[in-house]
Amino acid sequence: MNGVDVQQLPRLSAADYGVQTWGVLVAAYREVNARKLFWVALALNALVIAAMAAVGVDESGVSVFGFDLPIPLVNTTTYPDGKLYKFIFMGLGVEVWLAWLSTILALLSTASMFPDLASGGVDTMLSKPIGRTRLFVTKFVSGLLFTTLQVTVFAFLAFLVIGIRGGSWEFGLFVVVPLMVVFFSYLFCVQAVIGMITRSPIASVIVTLLFWILVFLVDTGERFTMVGVISSRLEIAGIEARMEKVENEERKSGFTKLRNERLETLPNWELAHGIFYAVKTVLPKTSETAGLTTRALALTTEMPVDEEEQQVDEQERRRRGLFRSEFVSPRRFEAAISQEYESRNVAWVVGTSLGFVGVTLGIGAWYFRRRDF
Repeated sequence: MNGVDVQQLPRLSAADYGVQTWGVLVAAYREVNARKLFWVALALNALVIAAMAAVGVDESGVSVFGFDLPIPLVNTTTYPDGKLYKFIFMGLGVEVWLAWLSTILALLSTASMFPDLASGGVDTMLSKPIGRTRLFVTKFVSGLLFTTLQVTVFAFLAFLVIGIRGGSWEFGLFVVVPLMVVFFSYLFCVQAVIGMITRSPIASVIVTLLFWILVFLVDTGERFTMVGVISSRLEIAGIEARMEKVENEERKSGFTKLRNERLETLPNWELAHGIFYAVKTVLPKTSETAGLTTRALALTTEMPVDEEEQQVDEQERRRRGLFRSEFVSPRRFEAAISQEYESRNVAWVVGTSLGFVGVTLGIGAWYFRRRDF
């Protein structure tokens, strides 16, 4: 860019850096605030919470907008202390609205931030002056303001509904704010770089959604092959245990043949899972982060974790039907799967995902610094 060389200017103080950064953040907030989608998203947040508040529960049962619904065993006896509203918040609010629909709205609302910066907005910004790397990163952080504000409003409204309607004031609900902002950053970093390179909001949204689909497919493949590996190993162990109890040589020969067949296929499962796991490690963990949000809510709002795990087990049980075996009990199979999931701690889920965000932003900042405006 022709004009002022930032490197030749006097060194700025920490206060100058703070004023510049704050100015970029305020400008970005005003930019997002001026978009219609910002207010549309806020209205939809209120609509989702209103639907949640429309549900009533007392000793006799459930009602919606005052109309009684004949749902057996759903009342304040089976769901005390606002538990029903907490389930609705987790299921509808977090897993459907925040993790999917609200995220897509946020991507659409912030899609033009970096294309606008690359197409002319940089002139005004760099005239301050401000370093390009700091400008790029500050612009990214300011883009996270959209999700931060939306999720905060949503959590606050849910807090009021659960407190007033359910009689339980759960400050732990606000744990959803930082976790969902981190979740959004996984996708927004991709959108920022693509928007900077292509200068097209539409292209940045499309590529980001395609990337999200890729992450989902890799996650599905990794989970499926992981179950295949665990199933094969347990089945081999179960066959060998059965062989030790069989004295008939003909039957033992049949078990030996079956075990050898499983031993032949096990390396294929391990290879496939190793590939998926390696790819998944370097990609952001959207599904695990959403699940981490649900688990954190269950702990901070004193929800019964065992009931949540029973629901998860039932879903996993249906999905694992392909790997059923007469040599492995369902309980042992489910325990092995749960143990594998529990071994993937927060550091692996969030740490490697934020590592991806850092590398992606580094690439974007490098491109922004080298580009001639």
